[in-house]
Amino acid sequence: MKIGLIRHFKVNYHKKIFMTSKQFKEWEENYNISEVIKKDVELIGIKWDKCYSSTLIRAIITAQYVYKDEIVQNDLIRETIIDPIFKSNFKLPYWFWAVSGRIAWYFNHKSQEENKIITRDKAKKFVDILLDETQIDGKENILIVTHGFFMYSLQKELKKRGFIGKLITSPRNGILYLYEK
Repeated sequence: MKIGLIRHFKVNYHKKIFMTSKQFKEWEENYNISEVIKKDVELIGIKWDKCYSSTLIRAIITAQYVYKDEIVQNDLIRETIIDPIFKSNFKLPYWFWAVSGRIAWYFNHKSQEENKIITRDKAKKFVDILLDETQIDGKENILIVTHGFFMYSLQKELKKRGFIGKLITSPRNGILYLYEK
């Protein structure tokens, strides 16, 4: 069985260097609905039997570009939500909001709508569904279009289930990462 993970294409939306906590959330909302910059994706000569995509538009557009048959959309593989660690009208650098939000996620801080436990559970549930459906329909080569931060948890879950592949901590947009069992 082969599983190909692809991080969605690069999003064509820019951020301000400094922003309030509210502006950071607005940036995230706008990022989630922005256009992507399409590019060719090397599918390494594998005939993919099935494709799953996150329900966010950037993943759907990427999946439609690389896979021409039916695409199964699933909320479980949406990007992990990031929230500001506190409310502030004081403008702080974008990187502060992003890094502090991910640290808060890691430590299951109450500021985060989605914490590490929830993300890990989403990855586990999705892999359960994936493996169950593979047994039922017999489709062995599965393409998954998802998001950079969530991919890390998904990769870890695949490895727990015996899949072999390189663990990527900073996946590049529009690149295929292969896992085999």
